[in-house]
Amino acid sequence: MTGELIIGGQRYHLVPAAEPEPASDPRPAAAVQLLTARELQVVSCICEGLGNKQIAAKLGISTWTVAAHLRRIFAKLGVDTRAAVVSRCFGAPSVPPLP
Repeated sequence: MTGELIIGGQRYHLVPAAEPEPASDPRPAAAVQLLTARELQVVSCICEGLGNKQIAAKLGISTWTVAAHLRRIFAKLGVDTRAAVVSRCFGAPSVPPLP
């Protein structure tokens, strides 16, 4: 199965994994509903591959604030890496656009 993912106005074509993993965790859409609008903006930046300093500059916040958002995002989604955040939010139709 293939599809598209839209994050921050960017379209990404999805390619299926060789062996899909069983979905024992909450569905991706449910995971995204746990996050605030600002946390979703941080997730969008993570999906773009930006580091903390780049995220801070893009959103006009400090790197300390970015780190705090990341800690809360990781806790809410039950993950411990940026890659896991992207994976958990994979099925999200879109996230709010950045200012």
